[in-house]
Parts: sequence; C-alpha cells; structure tokens
Amino acid sequence: MTQTDFIPVCTDDWYTRRRKDTEGEFFRKVADQSPRKGLNGDTRQGIYVFTADGELLGFKNHGGDAAVMKQVFTDAKAKFDKLPLARRQAGTVTVPNAGKLDAKYHHELPQDGIVLKVHGRILEAKAEAFMKGKCDITGGDQASRDYCWITADEKKSLVPPNSEVGFTYALPEKIAERLARFHLIDNTRGEPEFWKKEDVRKCDITLTVTGVKDDAIELKLDGDVLLSSEADTAKSKLGYEPKLWGSLRYIPSKNAFVLFDVVAVGDYWGHTTYTPSSRAGRTPFGISIGLADVTKPSERIYPQGLRESEQYYGGK
Repeated sequence: MTQTDFIPVCTDDWYTRRRKDTEGEFFRKVADQSPRKGLNGDTRQGIYVFTADGELLGFKNHGGDAAVMKQVFTDAKAKFDKLPLARRQAGTVTVPNAGKLDAKYHHELPQDGIVLKVHGRILEAKAEAFMKGKCDITGGDQASRDYCWITADEKKSLVPPNSEVGFTYALPEKIAERLARFHLIDNTRGEPEFWKKEDVRKCDITLTVTGVKDDAIELKLDGDVLLSSEADTAKSKLGYEPKLWGSLRYIPSKNAFVLFDVVAVGDYWGHTTYTPSSRAGRTPFGISIGLADVTKPSERIYPQGLRESEQYYGGK
C-alpha cells in the first residue's frame, strides 16, 4: 500500500522546522495540525501522512511497530478517499518554484570535493580479531551511518607534495580535526554530542607514499587518536582511543581520489544524553570510512556535524 498509494518523502526535522523558506513553511503548516506542534521551537519529528496541498491525514511519532504503522496508513488512505474528487485528481495541486532557499539550513555537496560514508559498530574481541558486539538497546548492535564532506581546497591539501615512495606527511589539520571531533563517535544508539576541541588529547595521523604506477599514487594512512572528556583519561567518563589504518589512491590526471578506505578500532567508554545504555567499562568500537556514491540520493545526505557548520569546517 505504501508503495502504490503514497509518495515517500524524508527530511531532517532539525533543519526543516527552522527553515525560513517555502519548504520550511509547508512543513510547519503540516506539523502544526498534529499533536506535535513544536512549541517554542521544540522538535516536530514524526511520521506524517498528508495531502499534496498540506492537509494532515495521519501522524505517528515513530514507526517501531509495523502493525501500528499499517493501521495509520490505512486510516489515512480512508480519509483521503472521502475527500472531494476534485482534490484527489492528478494535477489538482500545482507546486510553484520553491524560490530562494534558506542557505543557513540548506547545504550543497562540496563541488569537486570528496564525500565519504562513515559507519560505526560495537565490537567484541575474540582471540586476535573482532566480531559483532552485543547491545541491550534494540538496534544498538547494528552499524550506524553518517557522511563526511571534504571541500575541493581540502582535497588539494591531501595530495602529497612529494610523490617519492616513502615520503610521509601529516594529514591536513582541518581534515584530521573533523574526523576526530565529528566522525570518531559512537552514534549506534542515538545522536551523540560531538567532541569539543579540548577533548582531542591526541590526533597524530600521517600519510605515506607507498607506490607510484600508471598515473596512480598509492598512500598508506596511519594514526593514533585519543579523545577524552578529561585530561586524566583514568577519570574521564567519556572517551575513545582508536588506532587508524587505511589506503588511499590518487589519480593526478583526474584530480580524484578513487580509493579512500580507512578503519579506526579502539576502546570506547561512556555515553552522552541521547546515546543511553553504553556497555560497561571500555569496550571495542570500530569505524569504517570509504568513498560514497553521490549518484545515490541516500549518499548525498548532510553530515550530522554540519549542524555545527562553522566548527565542522574548522572554525572556532
């Protein structure tokens, strides 16, 4: 039914409820008909079923129960079928040009930059390897998803200034800090608070040229990172201490990185306000980073950290 009688649309409430443009106005018009009116700028998150002209037909805060959601859609379809025929015919609603978008809450993919997909997962140590971890929170043992954006200028700074095999240089500071603060996080059970600048106790990440062949420069990434809410890690309630390994491949003639595979593995401990029920003590946590396919709409999603866009791109 949802595939034949409805058109699915996904948006981020954090952005959309704040937007001062036609998209934001339309969303607030629909949401204000529901029990969740977003008073005083509060959240309007939820699942809304509405007509093309913005009449709310159904609402549910979340869709954890498939049977409940099926009934929400069934009831909404019944309400829609009772509307006058003139409101249900194709072409009844004309959608005008959206006009100027609110740039503060609308982000474009970095032109000629790099888009990376980032997945995190809790792990269990087994002999000298790791396996999928166990979590008391439903879904907490699944991989999380986020995206990392690197600008065109930052991409240039990734290119080795010397292509001789064995040449080693530091990962550019802005990129290293972005990875540490906004992507070396445990977001498997919700939306975590990001690391502050002062929480980055150590961030030594280097790139080494390992080969040059057929217009390709091969690079090895190595890193040691320590993130901690306290300078004394023995007393900190929140922290992550991973090692990083990875391989990159740069094609000078295309000015493109065609390989960007990085993993981070280390002990994570503690939780933040919206990531409850962390595992006791210090437990293994892994993060994988690889190139995204931006031809897929799902891989064009904003990085979570872009909510703090100035800090995300290296501001104060």
